[in-house]
Amino acid sequence: MDDLRIMDNRYYPLFIDLTGKPVVVVGGGMVAWRKIEALCRAGARVRVIAPDVVEKIAQDAGIEVVRRDYEPGDLDGAWLVIAATDDEETNIAVSRDAGSRRIFCNAVDQPGLCSFIVPSVVEKGPIKIAISTGGVSPALSKKMRIRIGKLLGDEYSILALIMGRIRPIVLSGEGGHEDRKRIFEVLIDSELLDAIRGHDRELAEQILFEALGQRIDLTEVLP
Repeated sequence: MDDLRIMDNRYYPLFIDLTGKPVVVVGGGMVAWRKIEALCRAGARVRVIAPDVVEKIAQDAGIEVVRRDYEPGDLDGAWLVIAATDDEETNIAVSRDAGSRRIFCNAVDQPGLCSFIVPSVVEKGPIKIAISTGGVSPALSKKMRIRIGKLLGDEYSILALIMGRIRPIVLSGEGGHEDRKRIFEVLIDSELLDAIRGHDRELAEQILFEALGQRIDLTEVLP
């Protein structure tokens, strides 16, 4: 039981901004491609090191491809690295070199070589829910992702968009931090979510008017 508690506390969850940041992926197969897709969506500058790469990687003009075996200098300047090869010696070398350079490393399906792990993610518009089992059961993480994804309706992503739209209005209003915080809490606990779910734009706009004292046009997010 003590071992389980230690494992539970091992990882610190966070979301990082990789926009324009260099990331190295060692490996050119489909496993590497799945990691690369997510990195590219996050805006990272991806460099792939592998003697051979699958067609999807080769055809993506936004990816730098170096067709050769991995060398320690390949990590210079990287913010993080992912080892996605089927060669254990290479993955160990990447993990070791990343550690010596204080670069975060993920070795796919090898938690012992990782300084960070990639969670399963549920995405609904601006909402991202990351799910992790601490690397002990990716299959369970996947099952939880699918189940949570089914429970999280589109109304939540619309609500998040609305909250983002009114945030500058609330923050520029009168009152202190607690007053502004209360406005958001009141809206979250109001019938706003039900109005969105029922496609009742008039009611949603009325709820916002009562909370903010001004009209908010929701035509774009709630036709």
